[in-house]
Amino acid sequence: MIYATRVAAAARHVGTFVLHFAHGSLLVAGLVVTVVFGMRVFDQGLSGLPLNNLFGHAEASVAAEDSLSPADLVAVEQDPVVVDPEHPDRLSPEMERVTEYLARRYKVARAAVEPLIVSAQKVGQSVGLDPLLIVAVMGIESSFNPFAESPFGAQGLMQIVPRFHQDKFDEKAGDAPLLDPTENIRVGAQVLKEYIRRNGSLTAGLQQYGGAADDPAEGYANKVIAEKQRLQLAMRQGAKLALAK
Repeated sequence: MIYATRVAAAARHVGTFVLHFAHGSLLVAGLVVTVVFGMRVFDQGLSGLPLNNLFGHAEASVAAEDSLSPADLVAVEQDPVVVDPEHPDRLSPEMERVTEYLARRYKVARAAVEPLIVSAQKVGQSVGLDPLLIVAVMGIESSFNPFAESPFGAQGLMQIVPRFHQDKFDEKAGDAPLLDPTENIRVGAQVLKEYIRRNGSLTAGLQQYGGAADDPAEGYANKVIAEKQRLQLAMRQGAKLALAK
């Protein structure tokens, strides 16, 4: 009798343990399913949100502009730059939009950007280059910092190495001609035009300008051309829409 009682007690303990274990296992399984499901939902939601909204990085919005849709690329190539040949110092409504876009994207005062765009218009007209190409090179080379200098001694907006282009300087430009934005744009456009003519194509000319003539991937030229396409998109759609791409 005593033996039977002990067996019954042990059975009750085992039953209680199994019941608690099963209950706990169900709780753990439920938690795992909830966590996995939540992570998938969060991941799907995250993929549709801009990183600068999530983490506060303003530069993420600039990185997002590096890709344009095929429709955008086709459309921008159809729009010429509108410059009044009699008044190259006046910005057209299209170039006003470009100026606004650049001021927002590079976080530079609009009053500082506008004279650079005007200079690009004038120089582009005089040397036979698309002003937006000149502006695109400025953006890639210096982010519109007229006092930029590289470790190799390239200076100014279009990052020109003084010792290689002394023949192009204006005698009246002073002791640091390439730190004068107008002179830098003028010299840089002449150098770019010369390289394009010497190499026989825009891409090859840009590669030499960027010091990457031996790069088979043509990375520098692709960056400048993509920048120019973004400028064309801004010219068509305005700064807000272009920045949203």
